[in-house]
Amino acid sequence: MELLQLRYFLEVAESEHVTHSAQKLRVSQPSLTQAISRLERELGVQLFEPEGRGIRLTEAGRFYSKRIAKAVGEIDSATSELARFDEERSSIVRINVVSASNIVVDAVAEWRTQHPAAKFQIVSSETASKIKPCDIEVRMQTGKTPEAKGARLFKERIMLAVPTTNGDETEEPDAGFRDNPGKGERPGGEERDIAASDALANGPGEAISLAQVQNSGFIMLAGSRNISNLCLSQCAKLGFRPTIAFESDNPSVVRKMIGLGLGVGFWPEHSWGELGAGARLAPILEPGFVRTIEVARTRHGGSNEQADGFYSFLLQRFEARWNI
Repeated sequence: MELLQLRYFLEVAESEHVTHSAQKLRVSQPSLTQAISRLERELGVQLFEPEGRGIRLTEAGRFYSKRIAKAVGEIDSATSELARFDEERSSIVRINVVSASNIVVDAVAEWRTQHPAAKFQIVSSETASKIKPCDIEVRMQTGKTPEAKGARLFKERIMLAVPTTNGDETEEPDAGFRDNPGKGERPGGEERDIAASDALANGPGEAISLAQVQNSGFIMLAGSRNISNLCLSQCAKLGFRPTIAFESDNPSVVRKMIGLGLGVGFWPEHSWGELGAGARLAPILEPGFVRTIEVARTRHGGSNEQADGFYSFLLQRFEARWNI
């Protein structure tokens, strides 16, 4: 028994006229008659009986018609819903953002102004794309995972962000920055103010040695963030251990604190954007402070025209940030 046979039966049951049904279905009358006869043989009952020059449903035919109409209707409805579901699913852009999140978020906001119907699902996990397919992945290369095929690579220096003013002129930080909140001092006290002044003695654009900020309070990303791991690992190779005055697992908070000049911090040259007025960027004299951002159209999520379009748009935003 085939679905096509059932559709033929329902059409003839409605018209009770084989010739008219054959014309509507665009099949020959003999083919339609054979399909109905084959269905009757499979069911073991007579569905139609002669009436004058036409036919009419038998009692069994009327019963079967009512039941089959509901079943075929459910199949048609499910097919239509599946098509809509697939269309809606393919319009969602799934992004796994592990690095350079501010560039991605800004790009999503701009894309949405041009394409209001666009939908996004954004996660941030080193393993998310392995568990749930994504369309685009933005992450820092660490050597732990192979480079995605066809990925675009954006290499950048990791700079030092240092205060542009001395300790007396800089806005007083909140209690989270103080070794002794009751006295309102900066972490490390006078020694760190001197270290910051030494670092500031360098002119704009001049490289700073880590030795110049060894007594300064560092603002760092907490947890197993790749950027923090890279910086701490490189410092360890050089025999340098930053004194952490403040840390947060929120990159936006860390960027804000550094930008306000509330401490010294590592700052990716391009992906983190511009600093605030309270700090300036300086190259690090010691080697090894560099990272590569990988932007990949993974294809794990299947064909998605919306994702293709946004991926090209996102690459343009990265190129603009890198001045490529």
